[in-house]
Amino acid sequence: MLAEDATRLQKIDELYALRLDQYISLSQLVVVGDQSSGKSSVLEGLTNLPFPRDSGLCTRFPTQIVFKRSKIEKREVSIMAAHGQEQSKTDAILKFGKIQLTSFDEHSFSDLLAKASKCMGLPYPGKQRDDNMDSFSHNILKIELSGPEYENFSVVDLPGLFRKPIPGQISIENMALVREIVARYMKNPRSIILAVVPANIDIATQEIIQMAEDADPEGRRTLGVFTKPDLVDRGAEEKVIELVVNETSSARFELGYTIMCNRSQSDLGITNNERNTREAMFFRREPWDMIPEERADHKLGEKLDAMGPCRDTPNDQRNHLIRITTDVREITSKAVDANYGRDRCFDDDVFRLATNVMKMNKAFSDWIRLRGCTRKLYYASSEAETSIAAIEVAEIEPQAENSLDNIDALTANNNRCTKIEFLHTYPELKVFVSPFISTPIALKQDVMEWITEKYEKSRGFEIGTLNPSLLPSLFLEQSQNWGYFANEHIKNVIQAIHRFNHEALRYCCKDDILSKRLWAILSQLLLPRYKRALDHVKFLIEVEQQGNLLTMNHYFADNLHKAREDRIKKQLVNLQSRTPNYSQNQHLLRLEDTISTFVSNEGQTTQDLHDILQAYYKVSRKRFVDAVCLQAVDHFLISSKQGSLWLFSPQLIGNMTDSELRKIAGESDQTITRRERLREEIANLNAGQKILE
Repeated sequence: MLAEDATRLQKIDELYALRLDQYISLSQLVVVGDQSSGKSSVLEGLTNLPFPRDSGLCTRFPTQIVFKRSKIEKREVSIMAAHGQEQSKTDAILKFGKIQLTSFDEHSFSDLLAKASKCMGLPYPGKQRDDNMDSFSHNILKIELSGPEYENFSVVDLPGLFRKPIPGQISIENMALVREIVARYMKNPRSIILAVVPANIDIATQEIIQMAEDADPEGRRTLGVFTKPDLVDRGAEEKVIELVVNETSSARFELGYTIMCNRSQSDLGITNNERNTREAMFFRREPWDMIPEERADHKLGEKLDAMGPCRDTPNDQRNHLIRITTDVREITSKAVDANYGRDRCFDDDVFRLATNVMKMNKAFSDWIRLRGCTRKLYYASSEAETSIAAIEVAEIEPQAENSLDNIDALTANNNRCTKIEFLHTYPELKVFVSPFISTPIALKQDVMEWITEKYEKSRGFEIGTLNPSLLPSLFLEQSQNWGYFANEHIKNVIQAIHRFNHEALRYCCKDDILSKRLWAILSQLLLPRYKRALDHVKFLIEVEQQGNLLTMNHYFADNLHKAREDRIKKQLVNLQSRTPNYSQNQHLLRLEDTISTFVSNEGQTTQDLHDILQAYYKVSRKRFVDAVCLQAVDHFLISSKQGSLWLFSPQLIGNMTDSELRKIAGESDQTITRRERLREEIANLNAGQKILE
């Protein structure tokens, strides 16, 4: 065990003592299952502690057992009070204090559980439950064991689920409370779930399996544990064995399933070593010995390969990390080029980065086009956009309109989680992701009324010309939603890229501990790169809104000409026309009739203001959307080698010191021991096979 691992466990322990587990997720193993499912045997096998099996001592509260490697032996017990309970109950827990144990056998363990139950006001052996007594509690019994023989880890025993009420003992309300306690611990994303199920009961009927799937839908932190294999009906063993050896599509957890024997009545007095020997003998009998012995060395070899190459020296550690960076960059290149090919990782939409970003770019463009202006402008009838209202009705398909109802929806679809859940997984992005969506400005005031009002308030001594300061102020107010939508778009892309970076690392680095250590560093180094993209969006907004109104795009003149031409046509359309005798396709208007359509100088000025604003707004809008997508998104986040997709590189690993490499890629004592044991077992099996040959 690395020294920093022990320090980390100490910090986690201190956070538990402050009951911060109510607000943040802390690492732990949680053992869950039905009442009488065999949890005690699992806990005993996991901890080597003598868990009592008295039926009157069923688990009625969470029990956290913390193991610490230390030169000094210590056994300390305390109760951590639940938040929000009656003060009298908290006072009773404070009186319990800390108990120092001199020994820890089954009798002292049973006595300890009874004392804790009494302190919490719960039933215990010798005390009959009354109507005013609680049956279960959120309070946590903490048992801290220190000594040179222990490894550093923490495990939580939780009350077992009840399938039906027990008159006078377990009510429907009690069942709901137990389920709530268990579900809360399972939903903690840092909990490793040990889901205990009896092997003789159909797994499809086990509520704890469904709860595990709900809490861990990807199955990445759940290990199924079968108990009581000796009770499996003859002929039904094959289904259990298929799950254990992971040779069936019914396996729902990436960690798979394991199986163990429970102590029988005749086993209660034997030592753990004797119990382990009897268990080994049981699994040598048919049909539990279905894995052929000649395949055992291959299985061990697969386990050894999964551990990766040995990482004893800084050079080994650096080479291993460089291999991982190479794999990550290969996946990244394919994701950017949309070369999804045959890599299985691209079955997950998170890895289809180019597709996801283009969807977001399209949504951003639609948002700016539909909601970017604060007031609706009038467009020339010869253009595709006759009005913003017409666009909303005619140009946007119903499904597209629905997808734009909430700018948060795209991120939720691509990342398969809401922003709040996203921040729970990636708290480092808090500054880049707001869980609350503000509303862009959309005013119903008629645009001509607004322009006329602005014109009248800004008139100077000019004669027959426009006040040069008026158009910039009109454009600034009309485009003030751009910043909102552009920032939301960049944040959405950042979320997609951040999750892609994380999942690509996890996919290429099978060592979960190493992956977490790398991500802890990379996730922080990515933040300045994300900030550069956001800063560039602010720069683009400032260029468009604070600088001079400027364009060399000939479409501005074309749009302005079309707008003025359309306005004249609309003024003349209602006049009575005549058809000359020589042509049925021409229409003539009387000149004196057209004079009546002329507007005042002020009216002509405001109409010109509108047409210029409309023509420039359209050119500027398209220029801004392209700049955000091309520069802020593509350059700063995707394509540039200084972008957020290419941070994890051989150069980054090459610049690490030997000390940094050891902290990140150094193997723990357990990993080194396991690697040596696997090598020894493979060598022994190969030698044995040669003897038999």
